[in-house]
Amino acid sequence: MGIMATSRITKRVGVFGGTFDPIHNGHLAVSTAVRDTLGLDEVLFVVTSDQWLRENPPVASASDRFNMVELAVENHLGFAASDVDIVRKGSTYTVDTLTDIQRQLGDLIELFLVVGADSAVSMDRWRDAGEIASLAKIVAVGRPGQAFDVDSFDLSHPASGAEYLEGPMINVSGTRVRGFVEEGRSVEDLVAIEVADYIGTHGLYL
Repeated sequence: MGIMATSRITKRVGVFGGTFDPIHNGHLAVSTAVRDTLGLDEVLFVVTSDQWLRENPPVASASDRFNMVELAVENHLGFAASDVDIVRKGSTYTVDTLTDIQRQLGDLIELFLVVGADSAVSMDRWRDAGEIASLAKIVAVGRPGQAFDVDSFDLSHPASGAEYLEGPMINVSGTRVRGFVEEGRSVEDLVAIEVADYIGTHGLYL
């Protein structure tokens, strides 16, 4: 299993994982930029499972976070939600996510793992890091003006051949969205209207 020869590829798929607690406009903007710049056919938003043993576990349940992702992406061409990590249960490791997605979609799919530039730097410490680059092309997304030198990595580093993209500057985070909700402020400028409605209907983040 691995990255197939370009001539045999039938679909180029981005893999964008996260807690999405909740999914917000920054996530959508980054994914749109990656999709359009790299000409991807699809971007999968992979929602992490409930990991209550983590120091900072997600606030909303996995099912609520997945539902919000589905609502946020349903009207975006080429975007889809994936519950592959939720179904597997247990700790989430990128190598397992990529392996499972490749198995689901088939060998003629080329995967692009979308990560923040800061995360890309530490990828050599991820579980089975050496296998990651054989499963997907690494796409490191940085903040405008952020320095990221691919050539500075040792060739054994998973991100040594990464594609670097400067992401859009969107001043939003899950922490900010949750804080607004707790304060009783509208989040309709921070998340998709469908997500804002879901948060209100289900009483999340209060």
